[in-house]
Amino acid sequence: MTPLPPIIQADPTLEAADRELEARSRREPCRNYLGISAIGHACSRKLWYDVHQPITEQFSAATLKRFEDGHKSEDLMAIRLRMAPGIQLWTVDPDTGQQFECSDFGGRFKGHMDGVILGLHQSPRTPHVWEGKAVNEKKFANFKKAKAQYGEKGALEQWDYVYWCQAQAYMGYFDLTRHYITVCTPGVRDWDSTRTEFDADAFMKIKDKAERILNSAVPLAKLSSNSSWFECKYCVYHERCHGESAS
Repeated sequence: MTPLPPIIQADPTLEAADRELEARSRREPCRNYLGISAIGHACSRKLWYDVHQPITEQFSAATLKRFEDGHKSEDLMAIRLRMAPGIQLWTVDPDTGQQFECSDFGGRFKGHMDGVILGLHQSPRTPHVWEGKAVNEKKFANFKKAKAQYGEKGALEQWDYVYWCQAQAYMGYFDLTRHYITVCTPGVRDWDSTRTEFDADAFMKIKDKAERILNSAVPLAKLSSNSSWFECKYCVYHERCHGESAS
């Protein structure tokens, strides 16, 4: 009789570390403002809940590790960008020593920009908002396809509308006319970039959207009345939004 393979037990030390990672994340306070990084989300009702009736989303250890990988990859992109001759990249505000911050509506609409870059070889005299994004291989491939299909200036909006709105808001609030995003796979094993121009009309619409969300006394309209709609199905507010008592 062929012997059964041995049962491989999970490592209790690593499991304990993962549990502590999750616990620390749960102890972090909810954000008390509407984030510029989220304003482009398709569902204004979700953003309303985020501000007025927030629920702390419970992330798994695997997801939290991906977040951390992303932050470290963004730091590495900044280091490598500075290696290019002529590049000046500021990732903290010289006046405060902290990350660049902008806010509106009494601080209830707020964002933190990755940096400002000057000396790009394709536009050496124009300062750009700089944002670094680490994504998985599939999304990175879609980014390259968007550049090929829509051109450099149109790629960001078509590839990720949330990032595009973030770009427009930062350009508007920091009075800059160009945005430069570098996109990489985890560990910055591969990277690419695109530049985006400021759209004043889009910036005003973003501000109007933020004002509606912040000033509404009741939840805004649902993205879909179908509770199984893919953007609703996995939303942290699914039960509250689509429950029997939800309007």
